[in-house]
Amino acid sequence: MIKISSFIFFLFFWIHILHAQNHSYPKEKEIHKRVNYLKRIVNQPLDENSDIILLGDQNPEFMLFSYAYTSYAMTNLAMHDSIYKKDAIDLIKTSITKVLEYKISFPYQIEQPNNSTDSIPTNSVLYLGHLNLMIGCYRLLSSDTTFNKLNDTISKSLFVRYNNTSFLNLESYASAIWIPDNTVALASLKLHGTNTSSGYDALCTKWVQYAKAHYLDEYTQVLYSTIDPANGEPLEGPRGSMLGWSITFIYQFDSTFAIELYTNYKKHFSKNYILFRLFRERYYNKKTDMGDIDSGPIFKGYSIPANEFALSNAILAGDFKTARKLKRLINFGTRKIKKNNEIKYKVKFVKMNISPMAEALVLHSLTIKKWTK
Repeated sequence: MIKISSFIFFLFFWIHILHAQNHSYPKEKEIHKRVNYLKRIVNQPLDENSDIILLGDQNPEFMLFSYAYTSYAMTNLAMHDSIYKKDAIDLIKTSITKVLEYKISFPYQIEQPNNSTDSIPTNSVLYLGHLNLMIGCYRLLSSDTTFNKLNDTISKSLFVRYNNTSFLNLESYASAIWIPDNTVALASLKLHGTNTSSGYDALCTKWVQYAKAHYLDEYTQVLYSTIDPANGEPLEGPRGSMLGWSITFIYQFDSTFAIELYTNYKKHFSKNYILFRLFRERYYNKKTDMGDIDSGPIFKGYSIPANEFALSNAILAGDFKTARKLKRLINFGTRKIKKNNEIKYKVKFVKMNISPMAEALVLHSLTIKKWTK
């Protein structure tokens, strides 16, 4: 009886300790190993054996996202500590160069932009938004002017196009508008304004006002996912994978709105399980199925992307207790592979390989920071 009582006491004590822990910034040794992995991946040639080309067999967008989130994560690191600035500049420049290659740009049916380009085709805010934000990050950290003209041209094009729309959102693909992709492009305009005082970032304020009036779900008060390009009406309702993504980039141009969205996201989409807090893909859905390309497999309504993006959302909102629980959840659902002074992930429980995008996403979430001069 004494042994059982002691066991119960120490079990509850251990749970209390874990429950009380808050999120902490990654240690330098861990960051070093994560960066080493991303360095190796980004510097691979884009041939049939490269990790990023192989990842693109699942979804071509994952190739772009791997380079983009590597750039964003490295920008975060450089903003936190200048010792990472040189690595950040080198990796972001290489990532931009790779994203400009046809093997990455072809899914978006867009001509390869370059520094001699005087105009930008009026399509794929998904591709142009990430490319422009990556260049903005490079411009923030480096005095090298290699991509400045391209950054100016894309920013001007986006600014004009947004102002010529009646509902302030652009297409990711022909006849398809995703709000998350537009938040990336808007963050790029914010950063262009920060870097150059262009004034393009004024559009971000206009967009937030319009989104609050037209694109918040009445019940949850979070953003819809997609918009009908014919009339600007909301199509698909809020989804965790898309909402968490949007909050991450909205934070760069309106932190107050981002935190409001996160607060409502947590309230309506998540449930606390003592050691973990889980976020659903859809607030009303508790089913288990294979999901889709955006959510991946869904278990009792919970998806991997909804929880990964919620980690960055919690950190930017200062909700470090939730961040700790989400980090614990990620550690539970993945296996860290530490090899050759690198860290990469392997997903447990389901057959799903999303490296190197996963590593870039997680490092970005763990280190998220507002980008300022």
